[in-house]
Order: sequence, then C-alpha cells, then structure tokens
Amino acid sequence: MAKFPRYLYGFLTAGALFSTCTSAIPFVIGASQQAALTDNAVNNGDPLKDFISDVANDKKPTSPPTTSPSILRLAFDIPNSNNIHTTSDAAIDNPADVNHNDNDNLAVLARPSWFTSVLLARRLLALSTTATVSTVYQQSSRHSPAGLQGTPITLPEYIADCNSLGGAGNPILLGLYVSTTFQNVASGSNVSLAIDWWSHLDKTSPLYPGFPPSAAGLPRVSLLGYIERVSADTEENKNQKGAVEEFERCFLAAHPDSKAWLPGNKDSPHSGFWARLVVTQAYWIGGFGDIQQIGWINMTEWKGIREESSLPGIGDGRGWASVRLPGEEA
Repeated sequence: MAKFPRYLYGFLTAGALFSTCTSAIPFVIGASQQAALTDNAVNNGDPLKDFISDVANDKKPTSPPTTSPSILRLAFDIPNSNNIHTTSDAAIDNPADVNHNDNDNLAVLARPSWFTSVLLARRLLALSTTATVSTVYQQSSRHSPAGLQGTPITLPEYIADCNSLGGAGNPILLGLYVSTTFQNVASGSNVSLAIDWWSHLDKTSPLYPGFPPSAAGLPRVSLLGYIERVSADTEENKNQKGAVEEFERCFLAAHPDSKAWLPGNKDSPHSGFWARLVVTQAYWIGGFGDIQQIGWINMTEWKGIREESSLPGIGDGRGWASVRLPGEEA
C-alpha cells in the first residue's frame, strides 16, 4: 500500500460560503505524462503550491509552474511505478463511472471537464430539497438583539428545483413573512444558498487507498443571487395557465408537509408567498482539487442546461440527467 505524504490530510478550497483552503492530494497523472514522472517529481519545495498561494493572496506570482499541475503534485517517493495507474489525458465525462475500490493501488482519477462539473452541479440542485440560506441583517429590529446590522445569518430552508417551471437553475422557495430569511430579503439583503452531497457519504467509496470515506471529498455548490417574488398576477405568469398550481405541485412533491403553509391557505399559521432565487453566480467545489473542478461556474451553461439536454450551443448538448453524483446508482 502506498505511503501518504504528510500533507495528504490538508486540502484547500475557496468559495462564497466556504473557508479558503487548497488541495494537495497527489494522485492524478495522464498516460502521456507517465514517462516523465521520475524526472519531474518535486524534490525541493512545491512551486505549484507557492504559485497558487501568490495568486490567492493577490500577489504577483514569482514563477508560474512550467510543469503540469498533475506532475507537480507527485511530491513523494514512488517505490514501484507499477502501483501508479494512468488515465487518458482527456477529462472524465462521468465521474461516477470511475472505480474507486482499488485499495491496493493508487486511485485512478482525472478531473471531469468543466461542462460535466456544471452538469453535476445542476443535478445536485435538482436532487436537493433543503439548503442553507444566508442573508444579512440590514437594520436593527425589535425582533432581534441590538447591533446585528451587517451581520450574516444562515438558516435551513425548503427548496425545489422545478424543471417544469423553466428549468434554468433558479430554485423555488416558499417564503413566509415571519421568516428571518425573508424579512432580511425584504429589507434589501441579497442571498447565498448552499447545498451539498454530504448526507450521502455512507453510499460512497474511499477516493484514495487507505483513506477513509470523506465528506470533504463530496460535491457542494453555493448559489448567489436575489429573491424574486412569483405570483400568477405578474406579467411573466399571467398567460401561463395553472402557474400557481404548478408551483404547488412541484413544491409539494418535494415537501408534502408544506401543504399547511401554502400561500392562500386560510388555515395556515403563517401567511406566505412563492419565491424564486434568481441565481447570478455559482461557486462549485466538486471535492478534492486534484480530482474535481473547483471554481466559478459559467452562468451561460448553468442557465442553459435542462434535465434531458441543453439549449442549442450549450456545452456538448447533454442534460443533467446524463451524469451521476458519487454513490448514485446508474
């Protein structure tokens, strides 16, 4: 079994709702790179790490790495090169197709393409029914302690991604006037919404030999934007037959208990309204940075992806139904 370098257990990612970190898990090489492995392994220091650190801290990079990042991460002794499995240099289109169970050898993984990563992010949204939503207190209120103006607060919310309501990646929420989230929105706060795949950890396999299943290696995405109230009285929905009924049908499919709070329900303990998070930016963390993409999502692709296919000119035409998240059955 391969011996891990000391820095295996530290990884870094960055995002709108996540702390700043970096990945240093050194197990990805391409077939065309295998011959150069021994000559290019890092012996003194880690120039890639230094380069990324300079960029992350808005400094002028001292010297960009001249060797591929996959090679630079191989900063450990390899007693037997036969234990290193190579992949083609092409990105993997469906990470769920990769076998993660070979614990006697190094993992066989390559980053999925960025378009595949956006498909995975859209699938994550489609399969999610709850999210953590962050807003910022805009002003003092008699309903909250003094001095909270400018302070963010994060709370769980029900969501639904309704493909039948446009399918552009703008999740639906049931807004309640009593909710802190929507009171902050009404006062002018923008919104961040975070979802993840961490609850599926028990269905996944270890990503690396001898390394336990890790929630940190699973996907998550932060969606940034603003809340838009949706009503059958708006111009957008005025000519859409049964718009309100469709909102109810979609949301109740994900949350049957929400029937008690539906807008217009006279027996509801709280009055509410239908709302949509209009996503303006999205930050994706596919998992560990050596084997997944991490960064800002192309919003044209995000908005153009549908369940079965994408709009003309978007990526390679696939829809989010064509990919699988870690641990999902095909």
